[in-house]
Amino acid sequence: MDSDDRFDREDSPETEDFPIKVAGLLEAVATRIRAMTVDRVARVIKFVTLGLVALTLVGLAFIFFLVGLFRIADELLRKACDCGYSMELAYAIVGGLFLVFGALLWRKRISRGAE
Repeated sequence: MDSDDRFDREDSPETEDFPIKVAGLLEAVATRIRAMTVDRVARVIKFVTLGLVALTLVGLAFIFFLVGLFRIADELLRKACDCGYSMELAYAIVGGLFLVFGALLWRKRISRGAE
């Protein structure tokens, strides 16, 4: 094989495919790196954002629920006893309900000694 034969084969199909193969390899590497980094982070950011929106909506719903609960209790007490301190009684009743609910949850807890 002469050294001139190597230079005559520049237009062979293998040398024409080399730039295409290198470009394809670089694109595959870039796609794989993006899938391992940016796509995972984007997915996490999407779930965190949706979680914050859901938490905000649940918090607002809970606040509206509490306000409605106090107003209903106030109206029921105002109609039942016709006293000037019905709102204070409503706070005491709802606070007592939360206290009883918390005490029930406290009894149901798993003690550390049982583990």
